[in-house]
Amino acid sequence: MNKREAIIMTAARLIHEQGYHHVGIKSILDELSIPKGSFYHYFKSKEELGLAIIELYIKDTSYGMSQSDNTIAGIKQFFNIFFNRLVELELKRGCPFGNLVVELSDENESFRLKLLELYNVMTSWITDILKGEAIEYPDEKAKALFAAFEGTMLASKLEKDPIHFEIFNQYTFPAIIQAK
Repeated sequence: MNKREAIIMTAARLIHEQGYHHVGIKSILDELSIPKGSFYHYFKSKEELGLAIIELYIKDTSYGMSQSDNTIAGIKQFFNIFFNRLVELELKRGCPFGNLVVELSDENESFRLKLLELYNVMTSWITDILKGEAIEYPDEKAKALFAAFEGTMLASKLEKDPIHFEIFNQYTFPAIIQAK
């Protein structure tokens, strides 16, 4: 991993733990023992770093989709990868994407558009699968599945209870797929 990647990965972890506004460039660089000048060699600003972090999430999400079957079961499997990550984090931190949407989308158009790009990558993939499976209203159902997924992540974080993942898999997911 080169220095630029190390900065992105460390910043992504710290921002996921503490929030974008609570993490300063100094704390990122201190953790890596990198001088401040090195940061500005790779990034013009904290905003540019934030956009690079969202790009990392887009690549990670795209990779996860490429590793999942292009079936309805594959969509569920994909969501469960993220549910399992949250369980590994002891139901702390929540979804990094969802956290950034809440924190940044109203105050910075560049962030909102980059986050929208990630949303569109996910919902397009789901829509394509639903179309391939001849599911009615694939666009709307893809958006509903995504919204339910994010809501499940939030509820699990709030209650510190993974039961929401079971509810999503047993009731929410099938209800959205079968809805007319």
